[in-house]
Amino acid sequence: MTPPEDGDFLCGGWIFDSVHRELSKFERTRKGWKDEPEAVEHLQSAKSVTLHRWGQPPMQTSTGQMIPASLARVAVAYEAGGVLDINENDRACAQTLANAIAESYGFEVIEEGAPGGRRGGNTPDRDLMGRLVNQSGKTEVVLDDATREITISKRRFPIGKKRRTMPLAELRRLELGYELAGATETFTVWGLIGLDEGRVPLASYSGFEGWAEPQEWRDFADELARSLGVDLTVAL
Repeated sequence: MTPPEDGDFLCGGWIFDSVHRELSKFERTRKGWKDEPEAVEHLQSAKSVTLHRWGQPPMQTSTGQMIPASLARVAVAYEAGGVLDINENDRACAQTLANAIAESYGFEVIEEGAPGGRRGGNTPDRDLMGRLVNQSGKTEVVLDDATREITISKRRFPIGKKRRTMPLAELRRLELGYELAGATETFTVWGLIGLDEGRVPLASYSGFEGWAEPQEWRDFADELARSLGVDLTVAL
């Protein structure tokens, strides 16, 4: 068998025949690609194609191989039952692979987080005094409905705090934001204050990518905006 050429691959050693829906995985050697694939899968009739992206602590296998913190998997759910899981931790390659397989069925790729499902319970509760308290680095932000104030405290080195208090009436609107840095994702509800709309983090959560439930944060931010009588912008 003639070894494949670089132009035959979708990415990362994967060749996909969209007509026959045949997926092959080749291994690269020092001299090029092996003649025969190490694995071949003939895809069955499917009902969905899902791309999972998630993060977890780096781990080491029994053979000493390191499993990265940022992971990806393409899951093809068959109509007859069962799921074909394709692990590909190169995020760009996983996206390319998911798009090619989904296109062969005429599907759109479903974007999801961790394969085991996202988990709720990551939005903050108010403290015993009914205040919303958010700690972000050296900054603490307290939203107090009773006094109608927002207090921002920053720790000073080596001791002490710098504190600033402003009336809740200066709050113009809320913004729900999302950031991904490596394997860590952060949801933040920002309060935009004053005419210059300076941003203050009223609530936030950071954890491994793909585990928190985005809809829970949308609902939390929406309810907070309604209770404060301001508009909400969602930037997820």
